Amino acid sequence: MVLVKLFPKGWVKIMVVVNVGYCVGCRRCERSCPINGIIFNEYPIKCMHCDKNPCLYACPENAIERIDDKVVVIKDKCIGCGLCAIACPFGAIRIDGTAIKCDGCYKRDVEICKEVCPTGAINKLEKILCDKLCNSVDRLNKLYNIYGGINK
Repeated sequence: MVLVKLFPKGWVKIMVVVNVGYCVGCRRCERSCPINGIIFNEYPIKCMHCDKNPCLYACPENAIERIDDKVVVIKDKCIGCGLCAIACPFGAIRIDGTAIKCDGCYKRDVEICKEVCPTGAINKLEKILCDKLCNSVDRLNKLYNIYGGINK
């Protein structure tokens, strides 16, 4: 059994994370998002801009490109087939006529959601920290399996 599933080690170069302990639920990040449509099940799903880019390789129309370390949907090329959404390991792409996903504000220096957060709850983890987080989650899962769960 897997207690926590995060992402495969080495897939993520930069990960935007929300520290829920600091989040006050003001939703400024959601309202300020220029994509304005990345909300699933009442919480935003951020694109992890994977190094492996499964969405990019799944697109038959080459409508997904890597621009300055950000994975971006080129709306004019997208036919809305949904293969990118199926390929995304994080569930960060939805289809509404065309693919919609966080583009990491690739035309800006700082993501708007991070900039407008009044408590500093939104931060970036660089690749080294992402890999360390993966290692910690792997160790947690191994301990969970060795000792038969938390309530034993």
